[in-house]
Amino acid sequence: MVKEEIRERIEVRISQGDFLANMLHVARHQSDDTQSAFVEKLSGIANTVRALLENNDLLRSIGYDPNTYWPTRRGKAYSFVDGGVASIDLPSAAPIGIRVGSYTVRPGDESEDRERFNIELSLVDDLFSQSAFLFDDDFLDLAKLRDVARMVSEVSAGYRLAKQRGSQQVDAVILHGPLINPVAPYGLEGFPPFGLEACRTLLDDITWDGDERDRQFVSIYLNLLERLRATGTPVVGAVERSIGRDPVFLRRLLARLHRENVLKERDAKDLEFEIRSYGLNDSSLLDVVLREGEYVTPTAVMRQGPDSKWPEEWKWKIRDYPEALTTYLKPSESVMPFRIEGFEDAEGFDEIVELILNTSRLLPSYGFPVGLDIADRFAKVPSWLSKGVKGQHQVVLLRKAIESGDPRTIAFAKRVLAAKGRDWLFRPTV
Repeated sequence: MVKEEIRERIEVRISQGDFLANMLHVARHQSDDTQSAFVEKLSGIANTVRALLENNDLLRSIGYDPNTYWPTRRGKAYSFVDGGVASIDLPSAAPIGIRVGSYTVRPGDESEDRERFNIELSLVDDLFSQSAFLFDDDFLDLAKLRDVARMVSEVSAGYRLAKQRGSQQVDAVILHGPLINPVAPYGLEGFPPFGLEACRTLLDDITWDGDERDRQFVSIYLNLLERLRATGTPVVGAVERSIGRDPVFLRRLLARLHRENVLKERDAKDLEFEIRSYGLNDSSLLDVVLREGEYVTPTAVMRQGPDSKWPEEWKWKIRDYPEALTTYLKPSESVMPFRIEGFEDAEGFDEIVELILNTSRLLPSYGFPVGLDIADRFAKVPSWLSKGVKGQHQVVLLRKAIESGDPRTIAFAKRVLAAKGRDWLFRPTV
């Protein structure tokens, strides 16, 4: 019965287009026999994974009964956190603008204190420099600078909420995105450190006085995670979209089953090879494995990737990063499962998963915690504001360049203004 159910689920996903990319991948790279047997093969893989999960007590299920569930949450307070980044692409002393908003709700509270919106962190500054420059070295990957600023800011906001006590204390914090991100890509040579004042703001500690290495992202992010963990408040990250094709979570489960002598090493590797051959990541395969309301038993996963790819000078620090207690939850039949991760020693993790399922079912045809959607809309930096700030910086840059009288500076300013392509500044001259 389970096999027929999985096959039917696969057929539905194909009709919805969810597996189109995988089918194109198979059509290009696999044999004709494999192409014609795509559904059968995928069904076989899904059935094998389902059997392994069921037979080894690795599946949990939550019944959806909002009328019973929500009264039990009365008196609790839950905070949802998301950040917005101003996109300002200028190779000059342009500030990075970030604000992180929180939406805190107390189910069952009918007073004016039921909901609270707050900007937990608002940074419009040259985060990576003590001076008037965005960075002091020749590091030009602004996207990476924005990424680390966003990641560390959201964890900082979560930390501020998690450590609150008294009337402001919350029972759980849910971040939009991973709780523990891979840091190796940001340990590059020449990556600029945060400024001292920016670090004090992020750590919410005006007395902190770290040196330049302490202010590097790899260090300051770990510092924040350790402080967040020490609060004792349950904190998780909910990851809406699984982008990569690497089945990190399933590989960790297979390794666990091998250690427990459930699977032979050869069988575990063969199953992982089949999963990877069909371009399946954790979310896409578990989409046809899990039923509505099911999630996989939380398992610790190292999110930092293989140490062979870690920057040599940061290996000692990356080894200190905690593993992420990870699961995938499928809140309803019509949506793909999403990842939830917390600290490995987190208490009440299953209780938070139940909260996330119930908040994901509050709206019809929606399958993600609605509190995070509210926080996202609250904190998002509108595009018109980013464009306006960028435009103002361009005007100031050009004016200052002209005032300098330096032809090279003026030429640079022109290139900044024409960054989107050829225009009148670069038309051929006679």
